[in-house]
Amino acid sequence: MPEELLRGTQHSLTFAQIQNRTDALLATFLNACGNNDAALALQLAPNRDAGALTFGLNRAIGGSHLDLARQLLGAGAKWDAQTVRLASRSLDAVKLLVECGFDVNTGLVAGGTLLPKVVGHNDEPCVRYLLERGANPNLGPPSIKNGPLYLIHPIPNSGWALNAAAAFSTPEIFALLLSYGADISNAIPLHYAVRTSPKEVPGSRIPMLEYLVGLGLDINAMDDADDGLGQHGTPLQHAVTWRRVEEAKWLLDRGADPDKKNPWGISARDQVKRLPPSHELAILLSTSQTERPSEEQ
Repeated sequence: MPEELLRGTQHSLTFAQIQNRTDALLATFLNACGNNDAALALQLAPNRDAGALTFGLNRAIGGSHLDLARQLLGAGAKWDAQTVRLASRSLDAVKLLVECGFDVNTGLVAGGTLLPKVVGHNDEPCVRYLLERGANPNLGPPSIKNGPLYLIHPIPNSGWALNAAAAFSTPEIFALLLSYGADISNAIPLHYAVRTSPKEVPGSRIPMLEYLVGLGLDINAMDDADDGLGQHGTPLQHAVTWRRVEEAKWLLDRGADPDKKNPWGISARDQVKRLPPSHELAILLSTSQTERPSEEQ
């Protein structure tokens, strides 16, 4: 891996702490930042501690008051992990941080980085902006996190960005990550494509599933790419766990095996036995795949 793509792996941001909780003007300062009262915020900034300045910066960025945020940075405010989380929602906010010296590969709490957060917001222009500035699509958290979260740093073979793309964004963003060197062998995107809340539109992840299967991914693969454990099983088992009925139908119609067992000896057909008999997934998997007529026939 090019050395420049490993930048940021040796330092990580945590969350700022306010040192002087008895500061009589703290609330006034923070409210000024949140309300975009630049004159008052900048008047009070010089006498605030470092943590208070960061909290004020986060209030400004959280409220999309980017001119004030820039001035607070100029006045000595430092970003923290929360700043990055808030900025990830907006290309303009991300640009502000980068223009002020933020390293796009900086680690966050628990080994996260900025790029997967932006991918999770389905913001293709921002994803492209970060990649063009050296964001490493293989940098992210380990799948198994041991020890205090603030001591966990990003690893260079994480599939987090691709998994986030599979779960929350578009095939175009997934392809963009691949074009910048994202290693699909680190990820389990078919599984993440169905790990979406049942409240989401039924079948909404099918376009992503179609794209991923078109890349040649095994529709019956186990979820062990990132840790070798395969704890939950196949994409179909994930679809059952997350109650994604339409995605489960799609997987079955394309050869997903309802009887393939995970390392704990449980199959998708076993899983649905825990559901009410009237549940769509229970009905769907109550007969063998070969007995269920395909909707395409």
